[in-house]
Amino acid sequence: MHSDYLSFFGLNDHPFRLTPDTRYFFPSSKHKAVLEVMKYGIQRGEGFIVVTGDPGSGKTMLLRVLLKELDPAFETALIIAPTLEPKELLQAILEDIGVDFNPSDTKERLVKKFRDYLIDLVNKGKRLLLVIDEAQNLPLSSIEEIRLLSNLEMEDRKLFQILLVGQPSLESKLKSPELSQFAQRVSVWERVAHLSLEETIWYVQHRLGKAGGSHIPIEKGAEKILHRSTQGIPRLINKVMDRSLLVMAAKFQRRLTKDVIKEAIRSLGPTLEDDGLKQIRSNWITMGLVSLAILVLAFIGFTIWWFLGKRL
Repeated sequence: MHSDYLSFFGLNDHPFRLTPDTRYFFPSSKHKAVLEVMKYGIQRGEGFIVVTGDPGSGKTMLLRVLLKELDPAFETALIIAPTLEPKELLQAILEDIGVDFNPSDTKERLVKKFRDYLIDLVNKGKRLLLVIDEAQNLPLSSIEEIRLLSNLEMEDRKLFQILLVGQPSLESKLKSPELSQFAQRVSVWERVAHLSLEETIWYVQHRLGKAGGSHIPIEKGAEKILHRSTQGIPRLINKVMDRSLLVMAAKFQRRLTKDVIKEAIRSLGPTLEDDGLKQIRSNWITMGLVSLAILVLAFIGFTIWWFLGKRL
């Protein structure tokens, strides 16, 4: 079916693969803005940079584009999905930058090795960018360890820059009372937004073009179903569109219709929900309930004020 899929639409690659391939990066205004702010924060070299977003919103893609376009003066250390205690985190960082250590080394010894590496890097006219992806998985003690590591500095500059990338729960974690000192040092705090209805259509056509295909006609109203079912989340758009192309190829149909998208969504079933949509909807419901509670309290307060005013 895959070969028919490609040949039917004249494609030389699968345009809606789930792996983040920078060749397919879609520079929406929101994603591009976050990318530019990250670059600015890194060049400034001040404080922590924190980027959050819902699952599938494009954080990893942005991170890959950033690392690809990073100034050659930067070396990078990338730690992914860490559930690491402070000493384990230090070991993971040293391993990634190629510094030898003994597993029996104390944490203090590991910190010294890290500092020596950073100073040597600065003497070569370079700096380190430490990137931690899926940072919401870090224990509080390890986030505090990162804050302590950020104290490694020279008289006129920081020895390295720190970028934390994670899901919205990272925001809540960093705003906890235990990490108040960390939060005070965050100089850049960005959230990756979902694509709008218009951007969702541009995104689809952009990826088709990158895969060697041409513009696919879209039935009026089909774009709304696609956007509503995916909420403008790139990963979910990829899943629905990949399945839609399969359905279209099986029916020898070159137009994306409402029925095709509905059939694709039905065939995917709960996998759309399992891919982060449940969590996102839960967040929205929670925010809605909080807003409702605020309105109710405001109404009660106004009623009491009005009643007392009438009495007086």
